[in-house]
Amino acid sequence: MAVIHSSIPFSFPGIAEDIDRLKRLLAHSLSLMKWAAPVEPQLLNIACGRADETGILLETLAAHRPRCHYLGLDLRQPEIQEARRRWTRPNSSAAKQDLQIEFRIADAASASAFPEGEVFDCVFIRHQNYWDAPAVWDLIFHHARMRLKPQGLMIFTSYFDREHELAIAAQRSRGFPLLLDIPHAQSRALTDAPGKSVDRRLAIFSHEFRS
Repeated sequence: MAVIHSSIPFSFPGIAEDIDRLKRLLAHSLSLMKWAAPVEPQLLNIACGRADETGILLETLAAHRPRCHYLGLDLRQPEIQEARRRWTRPNSSAAKQDLQIEFRIADAASASAFPEGEVFDCVFIRHQNYWDAPAVWDLIFHHARMRLKPQGLMIFTSYFDREHELAIAAQRSRGFPLLLDIPHAQSRALTDAPGKSVDRRLAIFSHEFRS
């Protein structure tokens, strides 16, 4: 698949560089996993916001695949409206590919966010926020896992080490194996909280349940 760019630029300075670093981190992680995209990947991006990472998810998770279905979910209507403007315009580079790019205003903590039978090869969650609302995130992770195909992957990044470790522990306590946990050596530090940085850690879990 060719490089995919939105027809509308990023909203804030520095995001383009963060996204490029995330792309390298994700590509490196998938190479360590020796994961190959299926013929027609089905990708789910939970809490996608303005869809900053949409292009690099398509490039890395659907590499060299001519067809792909990408779904972005977020609770916030303004963010989804911007995502749609950026990625579903008829003349965008994404429209020239054989891609289906869809965005929904939906609560991923509810099963109703997903039509019956809708499943994915990969679920991606950027900057999960487990420690802010553990009960809500347990539901989000549960529905994400239940929507994975066999051999599917759930991938998430975190701002903080402790938050990341809590989210990993929650998955492992429910019998879902951790395949990879990798720090981001080039993560950009943020000044609004100690120990916070962009995509500071990345974890990958498998679909397989182990009792």
